[in-house]
Amino acid sequence: MGFRPDLFHKYKHLGLIDVHNHDADYYAEKGSIAIWERYHIDKTVLFGSISEPAAMVSDKRSWKAYTKYPEKFYPFFSGFSMYDEGALAVVKEKLEKGYYGVGETVAASTYSPLTSKLQWKAQHPMDGNLPAIYELCAQYKVPILLHIDPPFGEPIDRLKEALRAFPDTKFIFAHANVYNPPERMENLLSRHTNLYIDFFAGFTVYDPNNQYALESYIPLIRNYSERFFLSTDSATARNLNYEKAINAMYEVIDLCEDEAIGEQIARRNFLEIIEAQPATRTQIDLIERNALEYDMKAMNKRMANELIIANKLDER
Repeated sequence: MGFRPDLFHKYKHLGLIDVHNHDADYYAEKGSIAIWERYHIDKTVLFGSISEPAAMVSDKRSWKAYTKYPEKFYPFFSGFSMYDEGALAVVKEKLEKGYYGVGETVAASTYSPLTSKLQWKAQHPMDGNLPAIYELCAQYKVPILLHIDPPFGEPIDRLKEALRAFPDTKFIFAHANVYNPPERMENLLSRHTNLYIDFFAGFTVYDPNNQYALESYIPLIRNYSERFFLSTDSATARNLNYEKAINAMYEVIDLCEDEAIGEQIARRNFLEIIEAQPATRTQIDLIERNALEYDMKAMNKRMANELIIANKLDER
């Protein structure tokens, strides 16, 4: 596949969601919003540093970006220790506040030059605080985005254990196609209906270390189209920038040759998870204390967040 700028226009109507983006710390200075708008990225799952103390600052910045541009972002968070029991209170506080998901969280990392060195990484997907966090994710109906490398051996065996032990938790395997053939991904998807795939097409198309053709993943995406998302991973791969990373997302959609599947993986799958999240007790209490009129039966987390932001309740 070559670079296909025509795809930006062809599929702009889909309103693509980038489900994995690290630009919380510098999106304004970097001009990320202008790039996303130019190439028709409608919304972005935003966080910054992950699984290290610096992530606590990034978490605040992702929330600040959301309150400034609620139509553009879904804030996630990753600033919690994997082993400190007090971290569970931090996770619950963030979910109560209105964050839409946990992650990117490093559940295992051996080979990545960056994540393998992080202070708060786990050794495997059932390590430390992770089981308790999975329970909280199920309670709040939010997904958890997990970095797992290598995508085989003990890390995947323990991921399978987590998938079985927490069937009500939505697990998103971050950039699951990186160094990972479709056959291995199919093995997981066929057995675990609570597993979702963050597909980092830019790596497959442009990174010289990739061994698998983009076309080889298309039958898998078509067969499990309700559990795939697309992302840029902030274009963090060799020979990659945002333009190429976004173009690769559109290439996946084009190769699927099915408008309904294209809409699913581009937007609808992720929106269904967002819209299913209930308003939290903290959100409801804040709205009620300020005597705002609302329909509680129709209120979900997103609606509550938007009401709170529009009325500047979070700033009082």
